[in-house]
Amino acid sequence: MHKVKRRRNRFARIGMLSIALLLSLCVTGVGYSAWTDTVSIGGTVETGYIGVVLSPGACSPPISCSVGAPHILGVTLSNPGAGNYTCGFTITNTGTIPVKIQSIDASGVPNGVAVSVTGVSEGTQIEQAGVYQYSFDGKVTVNVPTSCEGAFSFNITFSFVQWNLYEE
Repeated sequence: MHKVKRRRNRFARIGMLSIALLLSLCVTGVGYSAWTDTVSIGGTVETGYIGVVLSPGACSPPISCSVGAPHILGVTLSNPGAGNYTCGFTITNTGTIPVKIQSIDASGVPNGVAVSVTGVSEGTQIEQAGVYQYSFDGKVTVNVPTSCEGAFSFNITFSFVQWNLYEE
């Protein structure tokens, strides 16, 4: 009988070499992952900010309004007679997150004088800048029951929170 010579495929050797290289790369990766167990990731995350601006508006004499540290509306009356007096204000959200008014507190109001705030209330949502309704106009009404000599002042403090942190 005559033996037939088999011809080896040249590409078979290249295939075997490729498989060997791939296996060595896998073993190297597994070895490296077992050797190191820490991962370091550096970066900065910015989610937005709250920026609320309180601005005084038009007032009827003898009342005047001014804005104190950041969300305090100062109201002053000079020699008021008996009656109702109003002072306007505007709240604008210049931030990137909607806010809600958590509380509105009047402090230092003289006995017998009634103060009310209209146009905004606790729970009013003020959208972020550039979105419908990111600004609200409000009004402080002061009821003076009898004429007063001299001047008196009081403050109205507004507290704001991120819209989803509001507590009723």
